[in-house]
Amino acid sequence: MTATTPFRMKLRIQSIDALRGLVMIVMALDHIRDFFHFDAFKHNPLDLLYSPVDLFLTRWITHFCAPTFIFLTGISAYLYGLKHTKNELSKFLLTRGLWLIFLELTIIAFGWFFSLNIHAPILMVIWAIGISMVFLSLMIRLPYAAILITGLLIVFLHNLADGLQFTKGSLINNIWMVFHVQGYMPFNEHYGLYIFYPILPYLGLICVGYAFGKLFSPETEAQKRKNILLLIGSLSIILFIVLRYINLYGDPHPWEHQIAPRYTVLSFINCNKYPVSLLFALMTLGPAIMFLYFFEGVQNWFTNIMVTIGKVPMFYYIIHIYLIHILAFIFDKPNGSNPMGLVGTFHLWTVYLIWFGIVAALYLPCKWYGKYKAAHPEKWWLSYL
Repeated sequence: MTATTPFRMKLRIQSIDALRGLVMIVMALDHIRDFFHFDAFKHNPLDLLYSPVDLFLTRWITHFCAPTFIFLTGISAYLYGLKHTKNELSKFLLTRGLWLIFLELTIIAFGWFFSLNIHAPILMVIWAIGISMVFLSLMIRLPYAAILITGLLIVFLHNLADGLQFTKGSLINNIWMVFHVQGYMPFNEHYGLYIFYPILPYLGLICVGYAFGKLFSPETEAQKRKNILLLIGSLSIILFIVLRYINLYGDPHPWEHQIAPRYTVLSFINCNKYPVSLLFALMTLGPAIMFLYFFEGVQNWFTNIMVTIGKVPMFYYIIHIYLIHILAFIFDKPNGSNPMGLVGTFHLWTVYLIWFGIVAALYLPCKWYGKYKAAHPEKWWLSYL
């Protein structure tokens, strides 16, 4: 951001950073629950036969993070392209995407497990973001309309392939797992790969986000942009409610009436994340777009905190994983059957207190790093962290 950039453009960028920061903070809640909650990895927190409402919602609210972040990544790529050539943008997306995949398999994997899991690496959200950026580095060569249409077709139609199956162990099945089926992909009796985040819907979301970025270009008048944000956000939420109520398409798991109305509501909003279904995308991105509408031009203590974290998401992500795991290593009990090697010992209200403390502890380091990064634009490598 140069000194001559119009103030309204700064506010526009701030609304994106604020949403990204909010996503990062909410994301930390789920990671802290994984490490500290006494019931983590014993039961599915979205299991309506087991989970109380507060535990269900604690897990459910974090569903907004992954699709929103990849959507914002697409927006940011478009804005980056306004100041750079197609070749420069393509190179940045490609190298950044490959770097994220490398981080997922090394520094981030070690932060999660204190091991590199070389026998069975786990491809999680950073992998999904990275491979989506690699895909977008190729897609930006196409016309704008082609990118938008491709993204929408993937997001809206990929659930047609929910029932598609191939022979286990075959090459086509392994490829299909990467794109659309969560699970373990064995290479031999000693090595394999866990596909935790199938990537197909994310490829669509990053393309839609890239096309969405045009709304945030200087050529789009502020009020027109807000009107479009309100319209798209509202329609996404309405479309989610209508399609989910019909119960015919958009998610592999239909909702069902439960013994209590509150659990019927939970069943209604319990959409499939692995891979992200159409209804999951509408349910999460509709409110995210509404956030962009309401927070455009808003500057207060809340948005300032969100922006501070949102400007340095990878720095925050890596530090928060290591901090959470180190604290869990100190306070939790060893348990070899848990993927983290620990078993949580705290109730949910304590998890929320730990969440608040960790986010508060990370604020000043994020603020320092954000200022350092902005003060040293000549250090190109800072853009990769």
